[in-house]
Amino acid sequence: MNNKSYALRAGLFIVVLGACMVAAVWWIGGRRPPTRPYVVVTQGSVFGLKVASTVFFRGIEAGTVRRIGIDPHDPRRIFVLVAIDDRIPITRGTYAELQLQGVTGLQALDLNTSGDLRPLPTSAAHPGHIPMRPSLLDDLGHKGERALMQLNAAVKNLNRLLSPANRGHIRTLLSNTARASRQFETISDNLARASRALPALARQSQQTMRELGVVSARLARLTSRLHVLVGTAQTAGNTVVARTLPRLNATLDQLRGAAADVDALSRSLRHDPQQLLLGAPPLPPGPGEPGYRGGGQ
Repeated sequence: MNNKSYALRAGLFIVVLGACMVAAVWWIGGRRPPTRPYVVVTQGSVFGLKVASTVFFRGIEAGTVRRIGIDPHDPRRIFVLVAIDDRIPITRGTYAELQLQGVTGLQALDLNTSGDLRPLPTSAAHPGHIPMRPSLLDDLGHKGERALMQLNAAVKNLNRLLSPANRGHIRTLLSNTARASRQFETISDNLARASRALPALARQSQQTMRELGVVSARLARLTSRLHVLVGTAQTAGNTVVARTLPRLNATLDQLRGAAADVDALSRSLRHDPQQLLLGAPPLPPGPGEPGYRGGGQ
């Protein structure tokens, strides 16, 4: 009888202890909300991301990572199956990024939304695909790698530039640059002296312009006087043509007549010099005068 009572008490204790443990687990864990499956797709590295890693939606805890695997159809792609709280709005514009958690080196997924706000359909058989964008660390890594490659190329170019032959060219170039600098200083000094002489030159130019103005005024007055003189000459010429020339022509006619008379007198004296003493012989009578004889008598 005692053995049976002891076994009954032990069985009741185990049942009560199990019920307490289940209640404690349920109380500590709380009631789990329903979730929806999605697949985060990436071609980059997911180093540091583990199964059961936390998934955040813009910093809010939204789910967990259930499985990480490689796409059987494309080995370049990695599939990350996540379970997201049913209350989280996953849209066609939702994307994922890897975020570093503290100093542990572990990664978490952070979801964000931009662009298309239509809901992303999903199901257990065909979970919706969420693209993953490069994280800040990935960008820094790629940029650092490109920077190192560029630095390496720059070092190689510098080594080629500093070859013995090029060093001689560089020395010659520096020497020519120094010579050009000295010549430039000389040119600058000359320009400075020329600029100091510019005010005096400007004053001389102004004085010359004033003198040219005076000369121009005098030329204008002289031109006006020449116009008057030309007008007077034209008037005098018109007067000479209209009055003096006819008189001159009549005088010339008279002089020609007198010259003809003198010429006739000279011929007459050559034939009969006695005319100077006796006078000129009488002219024969003309028609109607006594003693006139016609040409037929």
